[in-house]
Amino acid sequence: MDRIEKFIARAGNAAKRALTGIAGLFRRSRPQVMRRSELTAPRVRTAASAVPGRSRVQSRLSVQSLIAGVRSHFSRRETPSVGGAHGTPAVRRPVSIFCPRPRKRNALLAVVITTGKFAILLTLILGLSGLGAVIGVAKAYVDTTPVLDISKIEDQAETSFIYDANGNLITTFTGLENRMWAKLDEIPQMLQDAIIAIEDVRFYSHNGIDLKRIIGSLFSNLRTGSTQGGSTITTQLIKMRLLSSEQTYKRKLQEAYLAIQLEKQYKKEQILEAYLNTVPLGGSNYGVKAAAQDYFGKELSELTLRECAMLAGIPQSPYAYNPRLNTYSRKNMELTDKRTNSVLLHMYANGFINEEQYERALGEKVHILEQSPVKQMYDMPYFVEYVIYDVVTHLLTQRKLVDNSTNRNIIENELRTSGYKIYTTVDPEIQLSLEDTIYNWPDYPEMANEKDSSVVVLNPDGTTQQIAQPQAAAVVYDYHTGEIKAMVGGRYQPTTKKSFNRAYQSTMDVGSSIKPLTIYGPALDIGYSPASILYNIPLAIEGWATEQGYPSNYGGGGFTGTITLRESIIESINNSAARLLLTGVTLNEAYNYLVSLGVKSPISKTGSGLALGTTGITPLEMAAAYGAIANNGAYSEPFSFTKVVDSHGAVLIDTNEIRIKRQVFKPATSWLLVNLLTDAVRNGTGGRAAIDGITVGGKTGTNSEQRGVFFAGFTAYYSASVWIGSDHYDPLYARAQGGRDAAPLWKAFMERIHKEKDLTDRPIHSATAEEMGLIRAEVCTISGRLATDACREAGATTTDYFVSGTEPVWECDAHRYMEYCAESGKLAAAYCPAEGLEQRVIVTLPDDSPLMRLKDADLLKYVPNVFKEYALVSDPEFTAENDRYHEFYCEKHTLEWYENTQHMDALRLDSEALIESVERKMSDSDYVLLDSDRKLLEQDIAALRALLAREDAPLQALRDAYETLRARSGTLLVRTGG
Repeated sequence: MDRIEKFIARAGNAAKRALTGIAGLFRRSRPQVMRRSELTAPRVRTAASAVPGRSRVQSRLSVQSLIAGVRSHFSRRETPSVGGAHGTPAVRRPVSIFCPRPRKRNALLAVVITTGKFAILLTLILGLSGLGAVIGVAKAYVDTTPVLDISKIEDQAETSFIYDANGNLITTFTGLENRMWAKLDEIPQMLQDAIIAIEDVRFYSHNGIDLKRIIGSLFSNLRTGSTQGGSTITTQLIKMRLLSSEQTYKRKLQEAYLAIQLEKQYKKEQILEAYLNTVPLGGSNYGVKAAAQDYFGKELSELTLRECAMLAGIPQSPYAYNPRLNTYSRKNMELTDKRTNSVLLHMYANGFINEEQYERALGEKVHILEQSPVKQMYDMPYFVEYVIYDVVTHLLTQRKLVDNSTNRNIIENELRTSGYKIYTTVDPEIQLSLEDTIYNWPDYPEMANEKDSSVVVLNPDGTTQQIAQPQAAAVVYDYHTGEIKAMVGGRYQPTTKKSFNRAYQSTMDVGSSIKPLTIYGPALDIGYSPASILYNIPLAIEGWATEQGYPSNYGGGGFTGTITLRESIIESINNSAARLLLTGVTLNEAYNYLVSLGVKSPISKTGSGLALGTTGITPLEMAAAYGAIANNGAYSEPFSFTKVVDSHGAVLIDTNEIRIKRQVFKPATSWLLVNLLTDAVRNGTGGRAAIDGITVGGKTGTNSEQRGVFFAGFTAYYSASVWIGSDHYDPLYARAQGGRDAAPLWKAFMERIHKEKDLTDRPIHSATAEEMGLIRAEVCTISGRLATDACREAGATTTDYFVSGTEPVWECDAHRYMEYCAESGKLAAAYCPAEGLEQRVIVTLPDDSPLMRLKDADLLKYVPNVFKEYALVSDPEFTAENDRYHEFYCEKHTLEWYENTQHMDALRLDSEALIESVERKMSDSDYVLLDSDRKLLEQDIAALRALLAREDAPLQALRDAYETLRARSGTLLVRTGG
């Protein structure tokens, strides 16, 4: 084959030299012969004239017409050109070259001409001798031609399209080739005509190859040494899709062969459509639709005649005629304009436009977009880029491919080049509200250290960028439909594509926002109620892996002893939550609930990870999980798109068919959680998320050492989450809190969304408590049992919801009434006087109560009326003989005291009676008293009365005074006469 190639090359060179000589002879003897397309004056097509570009159906050229055309071609010569307007090529008028000879030919010249003729004849003879070899090589070229693969023409890289929830185009998604396939009836006729006029004016009449152009280009190539020209629209399509761009006779022969085959299988309209969607038009633009949007920002139907001509002129040299480069970079738009004018002239010359259209188009101004829309940042970049990630993820799952970077790149390239239509869930109104709020929020917290206020990151393209800190991310999710409505992955509008999207790529700690998902929700599911009693005490928890043995509450204190589950949520108490996790829910169950709620981020299966939120969960996962709480406990997989449709209209993914849905929380649990979390906003740490006139539920989160703040919540319409923190996990200022810093930002964008969407308040749950099977009961806040009067007197009751059948049935046995001796302040003993007794409420605890393990001082601090030894003192065998009896019982009112009290009472009565008797006798005239004796008796009466007036009068003193008066009165008071 190499020797044959060399032979062909030598034969070709010989033929080239001979023909070059002939051409030179003709140049010296006659005016230059022009191609008919250059000599024909502009024709204006009439309705009756059949123009190739318009008729769509042409009979093949007959041999006679071909001969006539050749004869006509050589029967004309040109006259001097006259310059055209607007820089257009001059229009040359044809003149016949067959004119009478004005004088007799010179003899010497005749000899030279005759000799030349013999030379030509000899060259032709030599050429014919190699004809067989040439035919053999040509056959070998044809035999090695690739098979006509129609799929390579039909299946070309096409730009994909991304639409919002309203069906409006957000952006295109393109690869190296920006191509948007357009049906032929979408492409303006004048654009079709422009392409045909400049590229292949006999397109509708040839069979794939244009013999007239081939003959003309052959002479030109032999004269110039090139291998250009002679191509048709069909052969160009073959070259672009099936063959290489090498400039060889072999490739041209194969190209022609395949073109003829293609014309047999495809209609002209189909070939033209494929060409117009395949042809390179500068930059990354392939096809007229993509180029129209890229250069002019227009749809095909909006193009002007000059814009059509400009596009038609680009294929000859897409780089040289690129209108954007020539307008803004090279400052050489004259080159593109000159080519455009040439296209217009060809349209005019071949009857595609009239003179008025031609002149008007020459003077038309065209505006070229300075920046390519393909290379510009698209709208809603964080959402758009997550959509691509989301679609790729589900295509990998659908095709059972490993989710790694290699497979992701393959699928993403498929999205860029397959002409897919991706219909997203984004609500532009909500997205723009979220973006505007996040990008312009004035109250972001400061970093604890000034040096942490910015970090340097590496961009996907290898460049570095300085990013201000703290950063933020937020997601708005419609939990009714499972659709993500808005997403922002950073504090600022992205300036580069594929920026870090914290809404789904960052897994920073969420703090206490995790508690409803891992602790309170699961606890309610297994029978706890909002009134269940939890312990908030400084006591080690089994399984808590820290040196202290239990978590501290925010600020390092706040222990309360007992606390209800509702109070624990409202006040965001770490200690009680951790104790409930490890002693009630368990780590395994908490972990399983997170997985069921769609959390795919790495979960820290530890006490702090599941109770304090040191587990990193993305804002997207949190928004979906909180949506499950509001959605009757049902989780719905969040999608950023509804469907993906291929270029033929077939649905590749329909999210309604693949969406994962599952019941995570019981409906009653969901109702209770919503009730608890709305209370947390009304009365607890989430107060700054409250929206006037809208029911809001949610939970704050503050990471340890203020390394980030979080808020997740919901209304009757959407759930949403927001995170603020450092990309490098550096601390915020000392007082940073989820309630102080994240909740207000959440309120700002959610309030705006509800206002702009004209959403009015409505219950998050349409069902009532009764319909959910819930009842209310008053219980003791110490024992958790039904409240008694003793509980109420102690102020230790709460009324809350219970799932019917789980409410307590036993009355509280912790609060009891006990009799105390008012005088001693201790429990009343058997001899304590009745009038000195009083009823007091005490708190008794079972021995297995965690409170019983506290130090006495702490126990009395958290339970002031606790009676720790109640079991001891209430034992019937615990009597006064016990050494510890008087620690608890009154030691004043003993048996001796009782006995003495009885004697005293009798003595007092006797003393009162004695005084009365003596005084009566002293006033009786029957008794005679000396004044000195009277005086003694009066003194004794006064002394006795003084003792009687004293409550604490000693019994003996009273007895002595009584005996003194009785004895003296018996001696001195003697009746007269007797």
